[in-house]
Amino acid sequence: MGFWDSIIGSDEKPQEPSKSDSSKKSTNPFSVSLKFTPLRLTAMKKNSVDLVVKVKNISPETHLVSADALLPQNTMVGFDEACINKGSEKRVGELKAGDSIDIPIRIWANNQTKAANYGIEVTVYSHYIGYDKVLSYTKKSISLRAV
Repeated sequence: MGFWDSIIGSDEKPQEPSKSDSSKKSTNPFSVSLKFTPLRLTAMKKNSVDLVVKVKNISPETHLVSADALLPQNTMVGFDEACINKGSEKRVGELKAGDSIDIPIRIWANNQTKAANYGIEVTVYSHYIGYDKVLSYTKKSISLRAV
């Protein structure tokens, strides 16, 4: 396109994007949903709930999957009965295209747990070859209620 064509206009039709451009790979290979079983913790009592992370592989490839969960610091909820561990990692293994898996992560309260809402951040990773390299990840947040 020359200078005059840009001012006057040209008879050429603009190129339409090719179909290969519209079918680019998604950077997010997973669909992730979170839920609790039972729905809440009991405050001031030793008990637990399971955070169930449902991961569905929506990409056409098989992925090596792991999930991390983080609890807030300086709270009396944790991934162990003493409520000391605030981080948990679950290595799931390979997840084939179209398959889904439920990953249960147990969260504990004790006799010092106050009634409140506790934010939890869950990250699901897709790995390359081993668990050392990350291809992509998906983050989700959820709030756990203690009453």
